[in-house]
Amino acid sequence: MNYSNSDRPRIDFAIFWAIVSIAYALIFDGIEFYGSPVSGLKGLVMLVMQWGVVSVAASSVIGLLALNRRIFAILFPILIGLSSIAAYFKLTLGVSITPAAVELAAVNGVATWASVISPMLVIIIIAGIAAGISVAYLRWTKVIPPRRSVIWCAAFVIVMITPLRFVGSFRAPVTARMPYSFWAATNDYLNSRKKVVEIRDTFTDTPSECLTDSLTVLVVIGESLRPDHLSINGYSRPTTPHLEAESTLVSLHDVWTDACYTHLSVPRIMTRAERSDPDRAYSEQSFITLFRKAGFDTAWFSNQDISDTYVYFMHEADTLVHCNPARSLYDYGKWLDTDMLPDISRFVNSSETRRLAVIHTIGSHWWYRSHYPDSLAVFRPEIDSRIVSELSREAMINSYDNSILATSHFLSKLMDQVRDGCALIIFISDHGESLGEEGRYLHAVEADELHHTACFVWYSHEFGRRFPEKITALNANSNNPWTTDMIFHSALDGASITTPALNARMSIFQQ
Repeated sequence: MNYSNSDRPRIDFAIFWAIVSIAYALIFDGIEFYGSPVSGLKGLVMLVMQWGVVSVAASSVIGLLALNRRIFAILFPILIGLSSIAAYFKLTLGVSITPAAVELAAVNGVATWASVISPMLVIIIIAGIAAGISVAYLRWTKVIPPRRSVIWCAAFVIVMITPLRFVGSFRAPVTARMPYSFWAATNDYLNSRKKVVEIRDTFTDTPSECLTDSLTVLVVIGESLRPDHLSINGYSRPTTPHLEAESTLVSLHDVWTDACYTHLSVPRIMTRAERSDPDRAYSEQSFITLFRKAGFDTAWFSNQDISDTYVYFMHEADTLVHCNPARSLYDYGKWLDTDMLPDISRFVNSSETRRLAVIHTIGSHWWYRSHYPDSLAVFRPEIDSRIVSELSREAMINSYDNSILATSHFLSKLMDQVRDGCALIIFISDHGESLGEEGRYLHAVEADELHHTACFVWYSHEFGRRFPEKITALNANSNNPWTTDMIFHSALDGASITTPALNARMSIFQQ
């Protein structure tokens, strides 16, 4: 190609790539980290280091696009346009790109999307795309093509895939941020769709019948709630005052979960999987199908993100409601279970006489302060940094206990919605939480305290009147050892569903 003197390329490729990458890192990845709580120099340094890792990974994507000016001219303006949209919603609503958000984007109609488009968003999109086109034009006309482009390409590819394949601790923070999040969230969503359409015919020929009318069953899946921090179980702090006020609540004190992570524990809770046959969790249908066959209207209310290990069960229900679908674990704004209450209220007050809802809560997941309102910040000092090593054990436990107060408050509101009818609520947490035992926190490693999980049952007075024998058995079983494998059978038995899939010996409602 022949250039005139005025048009001759004069910008070195490496300089162009570095400037564009730094600008992207400062603007878009800077917005991703905006609001991340840190309290000291150590936390700030670690935050900057994580931003650096994300920025280097992002620079490899930009560099790979920039190697070919035609590819760059097409894809870079699109990338900047998408990044501008994501940044706008991050700053205005505190939301992120997640698989659940992608799912809603795929199913929402034009009218729904029109409701979130504002003049400012339109201006930002136009400005972002215009900026992307301008940079692409600069790359096309002024940048000197790189020598040894094969070596550049290999280097960019290695850096780009390192957080995905070679350094596991980098994967989550990198894929949760731009530009990787566009690919990661879409990929996870598409993988979950494959799980949803799997052919599971476990109970196709299994009879399931319920002769009881006007029955509401709510199975609430908690998050990271350990039983020894519940005042209903004797904990010294009043963490569950709303639950203690309930005369028809029975706590099961000794429940064990084999799985210590949500993506492993929830499938065990939902299915007939047990220690002798754990693979059933990934090949069988859940109790939702048997409830549907027995004439129940079913719903799944989710306040967590999608996981391909349990997304099948979410879509087994007649209705699926995502609450806070664009929240990620790297967002630090308020993310409350009470946000689900309006949708749950509409479901339990519907015209259907038999209802089952599975309610998947965010509960006591880290970052604890996101999951309780400021009005329930009873125990202080609270955590003020996302860097666990910066925090005292006192602050960790205080904020964790505050999150339990929020769970108690949420469950009380849930009970109020079904109190006047025939209703049963079974609460089971997916696993426990480490709170400083031998220096361990959260649920990142194998530990005994993670296997002990909170479980309790609440029933309305009408349910107790109709099924006194179940209540007698429940009270008799409250101190017996159980595993979370009993939930499948207890939910069916509690709803008085008769089916060959039910193993009465594994039900807390049988003596």
